[in-house]
Amino acid sequence: MCKRRFYLTSIVLILLAVPLVTHAQFENLIVNPSFEEDEALVDWEGWGTWNPAEGAGSIAEFDETEFIDGKRSLRIVGLGTANWHFIVLSLPIFVDIDKDYTISFWAKAAEPRPLTVQLKATDNSINAWGATDFDLTTEWAEYHYASEVLIDDVKLEILCSAPDVPIWLDYVLMYEGDYVPGMKPTPPLKASEPDPADAIFIEETWATLAWEAGNLAVSHDVYLGDNLDDVNNGAGDTFRGNQTDTFYVTGFPGYAYPDGLTPGTTYYWRIDEVNDADPNSPWKGDVWSFTVTPQTAFEPYPANGDGSISLNVELRWTPGYAAKLHTVYIGDNFDEVNNATGGLPQGLATYTSDSLKFAKTYYWRVDEFDGIETYKGDVWSFSTEGAIADPNPSNGAVDVKQTPVLSWTAGVYVASHQIYLGTDREAVKNADTASPEYKGTRLLGDDSYEPGKLAWDATYYWRVDEVNSTNPDSPWVGPVWSFTTAGFAIVDDFEDYDAGENQIWFSWHDGLGYGTPGTADYFAGNGTGAAVGDENTLSYTEETIVHGGNQSMPIAYDNNKQGYAKYSEVEHTLIDQRDWTEGDVTELSLWFRGYPESVGSFAEGPAGTYTITASGADIWDQSDEFHYAFKTLSGSGSIVAKVESVSDTDAWAKAGVMIRETLDADSKHAMAIVSYASGVSYQRRPETGGASYDDTTDGITAPYWVKIERGLAGDFSAYTSANGSAWQKQGVSESIQMGTNVYIGLAVTAHNASETCEGIFTNVTITGNAGPQWTGQDIGIVSNAPEPLYVALSNSSGTPAVVMHDDPAAANIDTWTEWVIPMQAFADQNINLTDVDKIAIGLGTKGNMTVPGGSGKMFIDDIRLYRLEPQP
Repeated sequence: MCKRRFYLTSIVLILLAVPLVTHAQFENLIVNPSFEEDEALVDWEGWGTWNPAEGAGSIAEFDETEFIDGKRSLRIVGLGTANWHFIVLSLPIFVDIDKDYTISFWAKAAEPRPLTVQLKATDNSINAWGATDFDLTTEWAEYHYASEVLIDDVKLEILCSAPDVPIWLDYVLMYEGDYVPGMKPTPPLKASEPDPADAIFIEETWATLAWEAGNLAVSHDVYLGDNLDDVNNGAGDTFRGNQTDTFYVTGFPGYAYPDGLTPGTTYYWRIDEVNDADPNSPWKGDVWSFTVTPQTAFEPYPANGDGSISLNVELRWTPGYAAKLHTVYIGDNFDEVNNATGGLPQGLATYTSDSLKFAKTYYWRVDEFDGIETYKGDVWSFSTEGAIADPNPSNGAVDVKQTPVLSWTAGVYVASHQIYLGTDREAVKNADTASPEYKGTRLLGDDSYEPGKLAWDATYYWRVDEVNSTNPDSPWVGPVWSFTTAGFAIVDDFEDYDAGENQIWFSWHDGLGYGTPGTADYFAGNGTGAAVGDENTLSYTEETIVHGGNQSMPIAYDNNKQGYAKYSEVEHTLIDQRDWTEGDVTELSLWFRGYPESVGSFAEGPAGTYTITASGADIWDQSDEFHYAFKTLSGSGSIVAKVESVSDTDAWAKAGVMIRETLDADSKHAMAIVSYASGVSYQRRPETGGASYDDTTDGITAPYWVKIERGLAGDFSAYTSANGSAWQKQGVSESIQMGTNVYIGLAVTAHNASETCEGIFTNVTITGNAGPQWTGQDIGIVSNAPEPLYVALSNSSGTPAVVMHDDPAAANIDTWTEWVIPMQAFADQNINLTDVDKIAIGLGTKGNMTVPGGSGKMFIDDIRLYRLEPQP
């Protein structure tokens, strides 16, 4: 535990204010309300200037032994003063003078004592008003009051001087409107403050692991191991026992790893907090890590493979474990540096060479000596400014397709490039233009080379020399790079598509097509409901939901699209990989992922009783997930409903009535809801994509009546009632400006995306100019209609061979799933596998023109051909 102390010449506490959303229920105008951040209240003089004052020696300090929210509070000892003199601030709290505000805080004192709170104009142009006195006790308690504001920028003053009895202050709030009950501080439940800090290196082969206990912890389950997944899952021998101490020793006899921790090894640890008296126990902790310093040098600068390095660079590294001396080898020949011996040791972990030249690749190595042994270092490399760089495939890349395009970034002096490629590193390294490894010359601007079809599972070496006959230093011999081809054939990994000349829909034809009619590159579309690609990413592919690499293929399907077939298909014409028997391949593999089927529904039965089911994370913050049953409404109007029940998927599961501007997830809206166990609430989002606000009354559960009303001027009001006749206004009316035509109806969210909530409504009445037809749909929830998935192969003539996935609702599988198809399944349908012309991927039944289906979105990645693994 620790305290940070600051001595004040005045002890009126003025809280700096910026908007902060706290506990997702209102916008708190106080910065650092629980004193968790080392800002504002830490550097007192950084606030502004001081006025002369009595009370010298007064103390304000962060206290990590007493707190009610987070892990610390502000402890204040105000020494006696007869006159008030205030800290001067330049930054105000901005408020609306037409509104009232609530100020609340939690406090306690060493002995019962008074405390005064007031507002004042930031520039002191209006003296303090609304001063309110509170009597503090020796126990933590919440105090609050409401105040008007007389100017649009104010400061909050908490007068903490005489008597000189210490007080503790925590969880300070100032927000618009009436007091919101039930917004309680949140003590930390998980272990925190790991020591060693997360993801650092330690220099010993033992460690004492320590942590800050969660507030409710009675004991601690300790997990420690060298495998991240095992520690996260508590697997193997990673559970080290339950204990009451908040430290754990490892690396000594009698403890975990009795022979010591291994240099160069990363260890993972986790602390679960346990309290058998609490039903929520244990509280699973985060997985932290530390790495024992390796015996070899590590963390080189420049980083291995870096380019455009200054000729004056200072080479640096982190010394190996217990290293006393360092021997540096550097040169432009990998083998010479790798095999070098007899260098001169030095004490510093830095090195500068005065012989570096432009546009060259250098190799360097650092050997470490600990007084007993010498530990040979890895060979690192860097290229000086002006040199060739950025090989693609990257140096050492694996699983490269057999028909790669080799490319690079040219140096600054080059006019042309000489390319060398082979399977023998030494041969490539020593090759010249008369060697078989020489593959020709490329002029500047043509910085790529296609070697054709390469062997499977083979390592290739390549070199690009830069040439400029007008420069006496030419040619600049390039480094030797390497890559290894895959032990499988890559049909498509979707990594090469971009927004330029290689757009994904040029290769995978869909129902939309591309180009301009009458031009050579025009494709009208294949007539199905498929749309491939994503125009919102830089590559026009999916860049977030990927199985391997950085890109996958998104396919939107719509099997009931007007004017199109009732199935969706994308088709790719093969160029390189047409022989699907080469290499004795026996299987086609692809990875796919979809979305779950919607659980949302809306039904009436018996007459006048409406049932809605929904999942969804919430209707709150900037975006919503829920099921909405609605009608259109033009102008003013209202909706009343009795919420008979809402199921227990979360304390904040919600069922209620809503008026909404659009059906977008971030739309403006206003609603009155009954939650499962958090009361009734008027909730609204006044601005599209903005914050959400609420007025909530605790202790009320279904059945209960709710009403939301839109006035002629765009004012929204919410009401609740126990009987449908005696209505209580929930909060205050608020102007939310929407278009004339809006949506009015019933809303349900589970407040839990993995659960299904049911809300039942009766006595539903809508007033105003509302449409006759109810419509139900999910809002903000991504889902797929169940559809089968198929792959079709075809030759240049004849009927395609189609293989369906075993799951008729494959579109609803929402994790990356490999689908392996025996090649025999296509051969049995008379496909000539030695000359496959096209591959198609579809949703629905291929050829279906009449029976409508559903819509959704799928992701495809890593289409490969595998050969049978050899038997052991």
